[in-house]
Amino acid sequence: MKDVDVVVVGAGPTGLVLAGLLSRAGVKVLVVERRIDRGDRPKAVVLHAPTLELLDSFGLLDEVLDRSIPLERFAFHLNGTGSFTVGMTGMDSDRDGYRNMPQPVLEGLLEKYALGYGARIEYGVSYLSHESPADGSGTVVRFDGHDDVRCSYLVGSDGPRSAVRESLGIPMSGRSLSTSYLLIEGVPQELVGRDEVGVHVGANGMVTMMPIPGDQVLMAGPVVNGLTLDRGESVPWPRISDAIDTLGFGSRLKLAEALRTSHYSVDLRVADRWVAGAVVLAGDAAHLNTPAGGQGLNLGIGDALALAWRLRAALDHGDAGVLAGYEAERRSYAAQVGRTTFLAPLIDRMRTARDIDDPSVRGELADLALSWSQLYPDHGNQRGDRYELTPGARVPTWVRGADGGLAPFLPPSDRIDACTLLWFDDTEPASVTSDLPLPPVREVRRVARPAGGRVTVPDGARGLLVRPDRLVAEVIGS
Repeated sequence: MKDVDVVVVGAGPTGLVLAGLLSRAGVKVLVVERRIDRGDRPKAVVLHAPTLELLDSFGLLDEVLDRSIPLERFAFHLNGTGSFTVGMTGMDSDRDGYRNMPQPVLEGLLEKYALGYGARIEYGVSYLSHESPADGSGTVVRFDGHDDVRCSYLVGSDGPRSAVRESLGIPMSGRSLSTSYLLIEGVPQELVGRDEVGVHVGANGMVTMMPIPGDQVLMAGPVVNGLTLDRGESVPWPRISDAIDTLGFGSRLKLAEALRTSHYSVDLRVADRWVAGAVVLAGDAAHLNTPAGGQGLNLGIGDALALAWRLRAALDHGDAGVLAGYEAERRSYAAQVGRTTFLAPLIDRMRTARDIDDPSVRGELADLALSWSQLYPDHGNQRGDRYELTPGARVPTWVRGADGGLAPFLPPSDRIDACTLLWFDDTEPASVTSDLPLPPVREVRRVARPAGGRVTVPDGARGLLVRPDRLVAEVIGS
């Protein structure tokens, strides 16, 4: 029986990021994936600023920029009414905005990074079960297509129908929506909206169209209210095209050629537990939300970053209790994302707004831009239009001043074995000790105190102790 530190079930973006971070830190990782290859089935494409920052720390950003399309705004087009547009730029990051890149391409880059640090990734292997022997010698994982493996920790990042989660008997609380969500990649008749995510709303439904590389588009959405498809049912393009025509946008939503189609059901659910002893859930195995804005893809990558340093700490200290903080933080945030990505109430308000510049709708769209960016996870740190760097707040890579200019703050990093001390004073930096099971401080960075922009620090703060996942652990001197 082979021994590894961590077994990761599922080689999607969440599992591959986790494998890369752990391997980079010297952890022995095995990733298994039941698929025999990635395939080319349409999936999520939108990459948010925090994900782009992490990819920058991986040394992959140039390849990502070469193989992706920039996005600057969301545009909600209402047939017969006009358009509501919200910019997705102006945030606290030098990776401002979004980029669209097909998920199979992203997975290929992440796999290359993980393999480069020694991770083992095996396809065509299905998880069957696991058990923890009475002698406390770890967790034994059984597979179809692979020998048994003993590990210290098992991570289920194996998607919505997670076999790991089901083996634990953990339910997912929430609800399922009544429509099927369609994804169609193809060649458009008209090259319109090449820097926007366009949400097209008609009386009978809605469809989103966004650019992807190669002068192609990804069309997504329920298309027609009440349209449902059985799992595994083929999706003939003429049927979809006829449904899209009923929305009333004419040639703007027509494809010269449909290349790939897929569909799936939409759920708003969060697993009741994310940690069970030495077994942890992440990504779609732990939370499901609407595909709006690629939230699920980026949320899962955030899970991996929040989990990786804790797994390293648990291995170092021999204490699985470190993982409890992961569940508390990420489960709460996943529930919040599920609420902000449910667009039906907002779409209804747009339909009934008397004025295309209705201030209540505009205000909600502005809040949407902030929450969807995932740059400002809400752990009680938002103060109106300010984001205060108190414990639990995410520390930006760059901060934007009142004049709109960006200043460097804390560069991205792929190290999960070190904390950083940000120091604002001219005095000698304090020696920091923490009751939390944190990695040691490896770097002290003197930075200017943010002033005039969205990001602030508490009055009297001399510095911030920052965790490997960029969240504030402690405020020093406040």
